[in-house]
Amino acid sequence: METMKSRRLLYRSAVVVLGVVLTLGLVLGAVLLVNLNKPLPWHGGEQIMEADGVVEVVRDANGIPSIYATTDEDLFRAQGYVHAQDRFFEMDYRRHMTGGRLSELLGDAEAATQADIVIRSMGWRRLAEEEWDLITDESRTFYTAYAEGVNAYIADRSPSDLALEYTVLGLSHPIGDIEPWTGIDSLAWLKAMAWDLKNNLDEETARVTAYASLGDVALVEELSPSFESTGHTPIIPSTDGANLTDAEEYPRSTPLEIPEIGEGAGTSADEADIDADAIGQGVMDAQEALDTMPIMLGRGPMVGSNSFVVGGEHTDSGLPIIANDPHLTISYPSVWYQVGLHCVEITPDCTYDATGFSFAGMPGLIIGRNTDLAWGLTNLGGDVTDFVIEKNTGETTYERDGEDVEYEIRTETINVAGAESFDIEVRVSVHGPVISDLLLDDETTGALPTAPGDFSVALEWTALKPGRTGDAIFAINRAATPDDVAAAAANFEVPAQNILYATAEGDFGYQAPGRFPIRPTLAEADGDLESVHMPENLGADGRWPRPGWDSAYDWQGYYAPEDMPALLNPGEGFIVAANQQVTPSDLGPYLGSYSDGGYRSEAIRTEIEDRLESGEPFTLTDAEQIMLADQSPFGLELGEYATAVDVEDERLGDAQAILRDWLERGAHTDVDEAGAAIMAATYAHLLDRTIALHIDGFSATNATNYLIALANIDASSTWWDNPLTDQVEDRDDAMRDALAAMDEDLTGQMGEDMSQWRWGDIHVETPTHSVLGGDDIPGPVRSYFNGDPLGVPGGSAIPNAMGFSPAVTEGSVSYEVTAGPSMRMVVDLSDPDRASWIISSGSSGHPRSARINDQFEMWANGEYLPWAFTPEAVRARGETTMMLR
Repeated sequence: METMKSRRLLYRSAVVVLGVVLTLGLVLGAVLLVNLNKPLPWHGGEQIMEADGVVEVVRDANGIPSIYATTDEDLFRAQGYVHAQDRFFEMDYRRHMTGGRLSELLGDAEAATQADIVIRSMGWRRLAEEEWDLITDESRTFYTAYAEGVNAYIADRSPSDLALEYTVLGLSHPIGDIEPWTGIDSLAWLKAMAWDLKNNLDEETARVTAYASLGDVALVEELSPSFESTGHTPIIPSTDGANLTDAEEYPRSTPLEIPEIGEGAGTSADEADIDADAIGQGVMDAQEALDTMPIMLGRGPMVGSNSFVVGGEHTDSGLPIIANDPHLTISYPSVWYQVGLHCVEITPDCTYDATGFSFAGMPGLIIGRNTDLAWGLTNLGGDVTDFVIEKNTGETTYERDGEDVEYEIRTETINVAGAESFDIEVRVSVHGPVISDLLLDDETTGALPTAPGDFSVALEWTALKPGRTGDAIFAINRAATPDDVAAAAANFEVPAQNILYATAEGDFGYQAPGRFPIRPTLAEADGDLESVHMPENLGADGRWPRPGWDSAYDWQGYYAPEDMPALLNPGEGFIVAANQQVTPSDLGPYLGSYSDGGYRSEAIRTEIEDRLESGEPFTLTDAEQIMLADQSPFGLELGEYATAVDVEDERLGDAQAILRDWLERGAHTDVDEAGAAIMAATYAHLLDRTIALHIDGFSATNATNYLIALANIDASSTWWDNPLTDQVEDRDDAMRDALAAMDEDLTGQMGEDMSQWRWGDIHVETPTHSVLGGDDIPGPVRSYFNGDPLGVPGGSAIPNAMGFSPAVTEGSVSYEVTAGPSMRMVVDLSDPDRASWIISSGSSGHPRSARINDQFEMWANGEYLPWAFTPEAVRARGETTMMLR
């Protein structure tokens, strides 16, 4: 009996304990759930925001807001409010980054500290403050209204009420109060845009890196072939419909001025006592410091875009169709935020009726359409950044035209959450900030091997000069005609973007904006990209670092807006702008050596030409499908060599058979294709076993240039030779070696059975949080803030540009997407509601929201959402309505 009583007692006790545990678990779970859900915004009902009148916000099933107001200021106030609702942590992170204050948000993290040092040295926030005084009164009013909307939402909310990220970060260091938003916070973001979208600096570094190993300028230039050598078509193919004249006639208009210091020719480069090896090392050190910057939009040659427009004479609607898809880092949440900005009635006080893609933290639209016009942007490339070698003559001075000039020196204090603050000293020359000693002290820089005395590397960059891009955004949002676009482009100084547009009146065109330097001609090869510079004078055309001590090498001003290339209604009936060279080399102003190799632009041109030649009218669906074109240029250029080489290994023969079949079927990069995986891996390992063996510190990121080089060099070129062996290899030897390395790599990643290999098994996109998504973040946190990986089609240098890095690490390549079409849009100008769009994640930035990645799978599969514009279409798709009073 006692035993039975004891058992009953134990049973009852166990039940009680279990009940307590379950209750506690439910309570803790409820508390956790409440805290996880606390930052989620309420998108309905009535909310309070100081406004001129009542503002209505209609959201569709994907959470995309359309804002209706009676004044421009209310539109931008409401835009600030909804941005803050959905994306405030993203905005605050960007604000800290552009101000060089990441350490205040992220604490004592090396990456944050290094980024702060670089950004403070460049002075992005200082520049934004200067630009605030340059923009128009109207623009300042709009930026201020936007800030008021942001502040209306954040005013009574703690950090944990605004975003879960603050709660997680607060576990390791104190999180301060949220600062009110200002218009300058928005303007500063333009510098981050410009930084990630400049490309030439990487090209300049690649040349210096290659020269350090090769010691031969001609060999280096083989790896950077001119666009003319590709046989591809520039954006503006001829003078038909264009404003171009012979290249030697530029500048035609009065140049915009650049302040200069010093006069006279100074000392020529071949007389200067500066060692090329030391300069090369200094430039590489400077680039290493710059590489510590956070990647916000994307960086490197895979950052580009497709855009094209087909004139109404060829479309089914009789009016132009335009498409655009910027290739950027696939951020999570997406860098883009879709929004409509609609005046209930167009009046002098309310002038906007536009929808499109915005950046959280910026008022207005970056890309989009209004009732009269649709516009897209692609990166122009060109050359707006230079490494400048400053010859130091003392602790605080450098040489200019034989005279000593004082550096501008200032002290910046870096505050670190949870740790001690520290000071840095920033030196600035007439050209720009000194960057060679950002992470190295002056002693280290001065002690570089064989350095003849002391020198520093400065950065001259157009974005480090105050400008009025902040005005251009509002101007293009309201543009209606080609003249309006040109006027907006005149202020769209950085980042330099190709503007493609179409109007409801039937016009379609291209306009190059930006602030491009006019460069002197001091070497025979200057400005002639078919010619190779001589080592004793690497010229002033921006391909190589230039001497700062001689003012003859300085920029001579900026091209006037009317000198920038433009094209209107060309006879061939369409325009393709996909980062290729803007004009033929003998026409138009010299914009620099950098452009994409043109594989994407040529593929798009071919697709459009084939459709037009068929006689069938061009449709919205045609445009959508062209953006998904996925034929591999690696297969087209190198597939023949890979399949023709004799191999003894039976497995490599099987791989060749798969490649042959794949090539015969069109070399497409669908997720199910084994051939796409084999070709991508073969190319990556071919680079690693040829060019990379000849160059210390080689970076394989510029896949397009290296593909052009390998496809065109002779089969017995020295580039094919492996310098680590005693024999001399040719192309066949290198290809066999690459195929063997490919087999080992893909077998390790997908198993022995080649018939089961799928491109989509290794070519994946994983939505990764910018702060809490890295490998150094604890697994549960990383899992919560990141999305699930998904296999995607496409690849590098393909219209469906799901780019990956071909860098080989310990015999293996990560084929994960590093940059891709961050959004896609297609607009038929015949009907405001005849359009489609998609972004790579969703409207929300909150991990608990169903809208954080609801567009991701559709985007990966090449699907689109209907893009509603008119009030009737917006309300038909609307699911929630919020009133701001």
